[in-house]
Amino acid sequence: MSAGSAPACPNLNDSIASLLRLHVPGQDASADLADACLKRYECGGYLYRRWQSEGRWHLLPPGWAGALARAHRKTALDNLQALAEFRVVGRHLVEEGVPFLLLKGGAYLIDLYDDPGERMLTDIDLLVRRADVGRLARRLSSAGFERVFSDEEYRRFEVAAQAPNGCHFEFHWWLGLPLRVRISQEEVWSRAVPAVLEGVVGRRLAPEDALLYHVAHQADHYFGPSLKWTIDLLEMMRRWRPDPDGLLRRAADWRLRTALYLALRHLEKLFPGSAPRALVDRVAPGALRMSLLRPFLATDPLCVLTTHDGLAARYAMRCLMIDRPIDALRQALRVLARPVTRRLGGGSRSDPSRERSD
Repeated sequence: MSAGSAPACPNLNDSIASLLRLHVPGQDASADLADACLKRYECGGYLYRRWQSEGRWHLLPPGWAGALARAHRKTALDNLQALAEFRVVGRHLVEEGVPFLLLKGGAYLIDLYDDPGERMLTDIDLLVRRADVGRLARRLSSAGFERVFSDEEYRRFEVAAQAPNGCHFEFHWWLGLPLRVRISQEEVWSRAVPAVLEGVVGRRLAPEDALLYHVAHQADHYFGPSLKWTIDLLEMMRRWRPDPDGLLRRAADWRLRTALYLALRHLEKLFPGSAPRALVDRVAPGALRMSLLRPFLATDPLCVLTTHDGLAARYAMRCLMIDRPIDALRQALRVLARPVTRRLGGGSRSDPSRERSD
């Protein structure tokens, strides 16, 4: 269910951009090329639904029509399996008395999408309390779930259902990566709203909190290559209609203004006019940061950032996405110290920006 292994398809990028805007693409594509492109960008199910609901399906070239139908069908089947396995996990959470918040894609299926085939799930993410992690992990282990990893540095653990291609469930006990953002952990719990997914009663992040955590997550993964996160943001703007003033205040408090700017810039490239002007005009970085960011900004409508080879460029880009220079410096020092801490047994098992993620 991940896009990580799919090759880039630059020759079809204009076609994907056209499809997202409901314009007939200028060229058709072979089945293999179209399938690979939709796998990379994770938007086939959404495009299928949009073109069908807008009554424009009959205008599509046959190669793209077939690829969108296949992507939608596969996404629907994968998601239905994942949701069935979530019902089992949800029962264990309820019986164990573990409070939880649904995060990211699983939560978005509640009110951002009308069709389970629209939005690909890589895994299902939940937020739990640190005090509940031990007994929850033991409960799921005794129920037959495979422990995939536990990561103290990034405050999460992951289990997988033991069915073939079983869904992965990632349990976080903290939102945001160390030194990068300052999400108020207790406030997100206090503002959480009721949620029901597949009959499992829980809670989810309040809309503004969910949107800002969403752009923080995008930044952690360098905003790519998946387009599903930008489509999520589009639907948040359409359906949740966040308050620009409140969102900007919280973005500043959580140190996420730069991440929010980059996410909105990409949204406006793909879907002009979809974000409130009052938000777009006020979130841009200052002149110095903008001049440093500019070499990394992509002109390709499907991309947020231009890929640069080498770790130095990658971490320079990473540091520019951190709002406060002092935090960027601390992050750089932490990265330099990571090989030593790993040898001593105190480091993370991997870089989360390179992992499967929803």
